[in-house]
Amino acid sequence: MDYPGPVLRSLLAALVALALSPACTVGNVPSNALPMVRSRATSDLECADSEVQVEEQLGGRFQAIGCGRKAYYRAACEGLRCVVHDEGEAIVPWRDRPEPIATER
Repeated sequence: MDYPGPVLRSLLAALVALALSPACTVGNVPSNALPMVRSRATSDLECADSEVQVEEQLGGRFQAIGCGRKAYYRAACEGLRCVVHDEGEAIVPWRDRPEPIATER
């Protein structure tokens, strides 16, 4: 039985690694914002965490339902850093935020 040569094996290994690399990166994943959305919804809906249901929708949108109320949120993430806003608020991603003002102590 003929086995592929070392060049072909290296090429095949590189293609497999390239195909799997997007699965290992964190990227812009709104689901990273789920804990922040849940926390905000618990406060906004004045409802216990166990009674709040959060559903991720398309485009970084989330719907939270609990205690007879409903709220919508939008999330933007850069890696693990996320911002969550109400549906009507403008989202300012991390990279577009101004630097914090230094305070003297």
